Amino acid sequence: MAGWQAEYMVSGMRDQVLSLACLRHGVPAVQGRGVDDLPEAVLASFGGTRPGSLEPAELARAFAVTMEGLLVEAEFVDAELADRIRPTLRNMVLGVSQEK
Repeated sequence: MAGWQAEYMVSGMRDQVLSLACLRHGVPAVQGRGVDDLPEAVLASFGGTRPGSLEPAELARAFAVTMEGLLVEAEFVDAELADRIRPTLRNMVLGVSQEK
C-alpha cells in the first residue's frame, strides 16, 4: 500500500475511533466537534495515532496504536465482544507490521 493511501486510511480510522470516544463522553461526535472536549487522558491516548512520516514502519506503528484505541472503546461498549474481536484485530496489526 502506498504511503499516502495508508496515512489516509489510518487517519480515517482514528477519526472514527475518536467519534466513539466522543459518544462515550457525551460530547458531539460529528466532524470532530467534541474532540477538544474529551478528557486529557483520552486525548493523550490518541497522541500516537498520528504517523510522523509515510515510512511503512511509522504507518504500521500508528495503525497499531489506533487499533488499540478501537479496542479500548469497544471494551466500554461491549466487553464480551471486545474480548472476541481482540485476537483478530491484533493479528491484523501483526500482518501489517510484517508487510514492511
